[in-house]
Amino acid sequence: MSANQSVKEGAKQLLKVLERFPDERIKHLVSFKQLQMDRFRYLSGEKAATGTDSTATSKGPTIADIKNIINRTSGPLGLQKDLLKKMQSITPNDRFTEQSIQEQIKSLENIMSNKYKNYYEVGDKLYKPAGNPFYYQRIMDEIQGKKKENIFTAARTVLFGK
Repeated sequence: MSANQSVKEGAKQLLKVLERFPDERIKHLVSFKQLQMDRFRYLSGEKAATGTDSTATSKGPTIADIKNIINRTSGPLGLQKDLLKKMQSITPNDRFTEQSIQEQIKSLENIMSNKYKNYYEVGDKLYKPAGNPFYYQRIMDEIQGKKKENIFTAARTVLFGK
């Protein structure tokens, strides 16, 4: 099996692991899971699923389009040679090996299995500090939308620390 083919197979394995990766609880402009799936879908040679490719929704050129323009012409759009060389040096180049793909798969599986959280177990002194034992629980409830803090409970928290 050639190196290029083994990288494609590794990217397909990584995509399978990424599909099991949980969605983010807090929605951001860019999702880590979706961004990585788009990146490795391109690397594996698979077509992006309709509507999920983050580059498909943008109206401008993709990074791949820009790289293609820069690499295939000696001076696109009348750019000076030194500016062209600068642009070529800063465009990201994804050069993966079979080993680097396997390391990423292993790291992603460790994150999903909470390996390091379980290995470096912290006690109740950190989760429930003596000065404010419900601090982290209040934050998690607010993130998950279980309990909303109103102006009076927020003022009480600020004034009394509880």
